[in-house]
Amino acid sequence: MDMINTCINCGGLLDAYYDYEKMKKEMFFEKTRTRRRDLWRWRELLPITDESNIVTLGEGGTPLSRCDHISEILGIKNYYVKNDTVNPTGSFKDRSFSVAVSKAKELGVKFGLTYTSGNAGASFAAYMARAGIDAVILVKEWAAREKIGMIKIYGQKMVKLDFDSFSEVTGMLDQVKKNLGVYQFGVFINPFRHEGNKTYAYEIWEDLDGKIPDILIHPVSHGGGIYGAYKGFKELMALGLTSRLPRMIAAQPAESSPIVKAFDEGKIEAEPFGNPKGTIAQSIGTDAPIGRGKRILKCLLDSGGCAVAVSDEEMLMAMKWLGREGIFAEPSAAISVAAAKKLIEKGIIKENETCVSVVTGSGLKQVEASYLAMGEELKMIRAQYDELERLIES
Repeated sequence: MDMINTCINCGGLLDAYYDYEKMKKEMFFEKTRTRRRDLWRWRELLPITDESNIVTLGEGGTPLSRCDHISEILGIKNYYVKNDTVNPTGSFKDRSFSVAVSKAKELGVKFGLTYTSGNAGASFAAYMARAGIDAVILVKEWAAREKIGMIKIYGQKMVKLDFDSFSEVTGMLDQVKKNLGVYQFGVFINPFRHEGNKTYAYEIWEDLDGKIPDILIHPVSHGGGIYGAYKGFKELMALGLTSRLPRMIAAQPAESSPIVKAFDEGKIEAEPFGNPKGTIAQSIGTDAPIGRGKRILKCLLDSGGCAVAVSDEEMLMAMKWLGREGIFAEPSAAISVAAAKKLIEKGIIKENETCVSVVTGSGLKQVEASYLAMGEELKMIRAQYDELERLIES
């Protein structure tokens, strides 16, 4: 296989396909039950031919937590959070980069390039360092210090990138691909990134005892996470393990929501829209999704889902709710919980339906947001018994 990112004829996005009929006959999913609970448990459905090329930090196999406190707030009986904050670099990006970097190693890639809002860069840098492959990381100039610090520690080259619209970034990367032939790792531009994300579907199916949730809500920028999950559920159908899809729901920040706008207008492609710098949800702020969002809009329509815009204030509130469940999430991750509330209030999600919100990134990635959610004021007392006694009794 050649080291290509997109179709050499038309420049279109590529995808990986598998022999599902063969897997059916071999009862593939029976084999997985005795394996370690991580992403590579599902290796037959991932695009690596030689297991010696697998680059792993222990990603995947994350908890599906039933959230009774949030269920009570939302007024829904069966509410779960898929907690991807516990991945090795603190975000769901580890699923996609474990697969993409493993495939790059298998293809003999010696150098790679990606753009990032922060989480992808940290994950990419970690896995490329682990694989021993050199990289350059372009990080948007308003990314959180915590994320920039993570990228630095992995020892890869990084520069800040200034732009007004994400279409400038895609145009620049397209020129690099044509003129320099550099192998790229941007979501969808790299055809293997979303392959790691489809393991959401297998894990959720297994944790729900072979059942599919009615709704799956995912934060969306370019949409590699939600498209990967959609593909995973489609593969479960192809393998005869389920007969339906969950309704896939894309959650975007109100200030930067091109997918929501396109869906609401009944379009199959998204036009540039919004201000990525205008939202606290740094990880998912984009005005121009890769591939014009066609894959995302298709998965929403195919599954009977929808797209919903969420305000910064609603994300901060959802961060607090997740805190009551013991989960520390950044705003971009908490958006999937805030979206559930909006959709329940609109009657789109019913009280008796099973809903899963994917929480994609740790609050440690954007600590400043926790102060916005909870306030900075902190009471101080002297280290004296009587002051502590008054505090406890109050």
